[in-house]
Amino acid sequence: MSPTADLDACTQVAVEFATKLIRRQFAGAHLLLGAQAREEWPPSALREAYQELVDWAGPEPDRIEVSASRRDWPDREDDDLGWVYMLLHGGETEGVAVTVARERDRTAIRDIEWGRIQ
Repeated sequence: MSPTADLDACTQVAVEFATKLIRRQFAGAHLLLGAQAREEWPPSALREAYQELVDWAGPEPDRIEVSASRRDWPDREDDDLGWVYMLLHGGETEGVAVTVARERDRTAIRDIEWGRIQ
């Protein structure tokens, strides 16, 4: 797969994850996680982290904007395909970043970073 195709797959998984978060479909968001991330982030933990992220922001986010993406970064692991940072727009804007990796025969989220990046 080409680097551009990898990044496109990363962006698709990232946006799907963020969409499930803002729709409060935490079980669906959980299914997009890799094996280790699924253990760390059960649906209840995703719900709690998301709620803490947006509670202060007024009306809940209803729109996602891909703000940045990378194919190479200092902490990149061998199976990582890309890193995607998204803005969640609502009353105020919050952010979430995900690292997307190849896991066996699928593309999955390996890591989640909650909050805006300065």
